[in-house]
Amino acid sequence: MAPTGFEDDRMCFACGKDNPDGLQLEFESVGDDVRTSVTFPSKFQGYSDVVHGGLVSTVLDETMVTLLNRMGYLALTAELSIRFREPVRVGERIDVTASLIEKRGKVFRLSARASRPDGTEVATAESRCFQVGLVREDA
Repeated sequence: MAPTGFEDDRMCFACGKDNPDGLQLEFESVGDDVRTSVTFPSKFQGYSDVVHGGLVSTVLDETMVTLLNRMGYLALTAELSIRFREPVRVGERIDVTASLIEKRGKVFRLSARASRPDGTEVATAESRCFQVGLVREDA
């Protein structure tokens, strides 16, 4: 059961279905990994026609945390490292996949990769997340 203060009210900027201003990401399980795809509109650009890096970081982070949720863990990101390899363009689809690297007690280490449909890597991430509870069985 989720501790007080960490309930899902469907308003998460990244995945909340009730947040009209959010990304409303949808995820699928692929083996032991989790995957999502996103195409950013121009309202999320930094430089002209280039998606703001903070939004790309958000999707990488959310994909890693969603993997933990699917494993039954409620966790918060404690550390996040992003490496940008190529700019993401407005209107360009990117696919993001997250994998668990290791679990030590309540600390998880994860990785994520963002790429174009042709496989070109645009960004990678690693995170350390801390378990704060378990995902509700009825969620």
